Amino acid sequence: MQDEKKIRSIIQTKIENQHINTMDDLLFKFVFGKEERKHFTVDFLNSVLSESLGHRINDIEFRPTEQIPYNKADKAPRFDVACRLDTGELIDVEAQVASRHNMDKRTLAYWTYMYSTGLHAGEDYLEASPAITINILAFSIRKKAIVHSSCSIRWDDDPYESFGKNLRFHFLELRKFLKAARNKPASEMTRIERWMGFFAFRRKKRKQELAMCDDVISKAYDACDEFFSSREERMNYINNEIARMDYRSDIKDAEDRGEERGMERGIKIGEDRGEERFAKLIQILTSQNRNDDISRIITDKAYRQELFGAFNI
Repeated sequence: MQDEKKIRSIIQTKIENQHINTMDDLLFKFVFGKEERKHFTVDFLNSVLSESLGHRINDIEFRPTEQIPYNKADKAPRFDVACRLDTGELIDVEAQVASRHNMDKRTLAYWTYMYSTGLHAGEDYLEASPAITINILAFSIRKKAIVHSSCSIRWDDDPYESFGKNLRFHFLELRKFLKAARNKPASEMTRIERWMGFFAFRRKKRKQELAMCDDVISKAYDACDEFFSSREERMNYINNEIARMDYRSDIKDAEDRGEERGMERGIKIGEDRGEERFAKLIQILTSQNRNDDISRIITDKAYRQELFGAFNI
């Protein structure tokens, strides 16, 4: 990996040139997970869900994103944005930058937790709220060239008849969107395409074009500027970006070493050292204001491994 100081300088220059990653979990939660900015969340959710719901969303109530495991040894999800619609549906929105080849299992695990915690002790199952997961993906999970896919449970003998209305998954695949929208003016885009552009576009010119024709998204970019005006948020974002670069580097190294034993094993080795453990470690250190340690683990792999053990990650 390149010298850390040089990498930080490169990322800093990108921020100044508005070449930002709006899928970064900290930035994503800042824009879409705060009460004072929930109008962005409502607008985005309407663009994705209003057709399948059959009604407009007027308001939302944010729910806790940090979940408590049922048992001490269990793993509990950490939602990016969780909310309840004014009509009762439970929503989980996840922004996924890197593929760990487990999207199906991860989505089901998150949905199950959301659905089960929406029903309180003593309540009848008839009172269970529908639960909907929206995954915004920077990678592809389907071979079909469909930008926005959704699915639910349907009967084998009648694919047009669904098994209730309590489960639905939505997948927005940004890589496919970029290809499909390469020459499409922002003024001709649908509402959901503009939001996908907000997440997918990196070039300043495309961002400006999008902001010029859409006041809501223009204000969402203003919220991004507000995020980066905080030195602490900016540093945490840079640390996240470096962690992702290090993850990709580890994956590549593992794949190279694993060629003789097969690509699948190489990928698995990379994943074992991957982004999830690194991101969790950074989150713990951030909560303890250990900024010097955050800088150190990016380049000092031995110290990183020591902290993995100390925090049992």
